[in-house]
Amino acid sequence: MKIVILSTALSMSLFSMTLDFSKSFYIEIKPDTLQANISIKVIEKSEIDVTHTLGKYSTFINKTDNIEKKGGSYTVYPKYSYENNRRYKNGYIGNMNYMVSSKDADKLNSFLEKLYSQKSKESVNISTSSLSWIMSEKQKENKTDALRLDAMLWGNSYAKTLSDSLSKKCTLTQLSFSKNNDYYPTPMMREMSMDKSAAPTPTQDMQKITVNPTFKLECK
Repeated sequence: MKIVILSTALSMSLFSMTLDFSKSFYIEIKPDTLQANISIKVIEKSEIDVTHTLGKYSTFINKTDNIEKKGGSYTVYPKYSYENNRRYKNGYIGNMNYMVSSKDADKLNSFLEKLYSQKSKESVNISTSSLSWIMSEKQKENKTDALRLDAMLWGNSYAKTLSDSLSKKCTLTQLSFSKNNDYYPTPMMREMSMDKSAAPTPTQDMQKITVNPTFKLECK
């Protein structure tokens, strides 16, 4: 773990002094969840055909139990063509989007293969984007709690070191954590549009979690 002093303020009186400062505590870990965005586009002559096709894919995705999925909202709107400066409606376009994830890369890739195997006509286009490893909420919470505990232990230890060095009674009087100052990295997004069943799995690179607590110590 690396600790970096960001800022320090020191105020003194004849008999005591107060220190206010911030530090960064961080840890590097491998993210535990593979995530991808799925977009399904359908072009048909009628609005009913579009919604029927989208419903087919929605049912397939929602029935898959071994992955996490979010989304499923869809839009349907007319498709127009232009001729002799006039606009003609010649069909409908439907779009549906999902975010899918799993801690098991093989399960997610297997799901994508099965999803692409559902495609049976040229009027349907399935694309996958932002395939990347991310930290799950549980992983982030556990590691953040561990960093906060490290900060508490460090603060008390630092107060004791100051006491010994200054021959004063130094006490940690305040330790605050601002959620807005906690830093979780944005994963590197890999944009791709796939026209076949198998997708390359991105490297499970290390990512960093950082907390930035503020300390206040008094020495008398």
